[in-house]
Amino acid sequence: MRPILFLSDFGDSEYAGICRAVIAGIAPGAPLIDLSHHVPPFDVAAGALVALDAARYAPPGSVWLAVVDPGVGAGRRALALRTGRGDLMVGPDNGLLLPAAAALGGVAGAWSLENPAYRLPQISATFHGRDLFAPAAAHLARGVEPQELGPPVEAGSLVRAPLPEPRLEEGPEPRLRATVVLFDPFGSARLRAPAALLAALALEPGRPALLRAGGRSWRLVVGRTFADVPEGAPLLLEDSSGDILVAVHRGSAREQLGLERGQEVEIGRGGV
Repeated sequence: MRPILFLSDFGDSEYAGICRAVIAGIAPGAPLIDLSHHVPPFDVAAGALVALDAARYAPPGSVWLAVVDPGVGAGRRALALRTGRGDLMVGPDNGLLLPAAAALGGVAGAWSLENPAYRLPQISATFHGRDLFAPAAAHLARGVEPQELGPPVEAGSLVRAPLPEPRLEEGPEPRLRATVVLFDPFGSARLRAPAALLAALALEPGRPALLRAGGRSWRLVVGRTFADVPEGAPLLLEDSSGDILVAVHRGSAREQLGLERGQEVEIGRGGV
């Protein structure tokens, strides 16, 4: 029985539990790992990033059930994918699955979930997680081949993930522009930019930096740990996924700096 990794924006509602119940009825005993159900609502880019983070730790051959689906019922395709590593992924065709699939060897096959034998008898227009995606994932976990779920889909036609890319601007005063994609539970802001880009600005731990966002600016320090600055002070550091994190030692960058998800920030040198 393949393990199922479950990711959604369902939060603390009953929706995730109902999907688990559907899975248990089809594939009793399948190991089920909840990656997160607190992806910001409707945020496909954030969900894709969470799945990408998990890809390096997922057991080979896992089944991925990913439901961040603002286009539910509106004509977007429902998919099953096989990765080059052999993992199977189920979710909407909105880019949610593709960054993680790329990290697992790329898309080796794609199929549209159209076979009524592998879905619930009644399909709601608003809860495909329960009626379509959870049953498909459960059948895959118990050994059904993905090509049984429906007709093949050309990999080149899949919707790409709307992940914002950082921009490094060179010149006498080089700067990095990057987007806030997620906040952790402590209010630290994760930027869609690898921390290695700080080296291009000659910003190493202990060096001052300048952060601009929303018409405001802050001078802060590049650190290695949160404790490299006094309590309540902001800093930049590399997070556990290798991206740039804007944080406040024992505080919230979201509240203290007024940062927002989807906001572009600019990072430059902060002087000597």
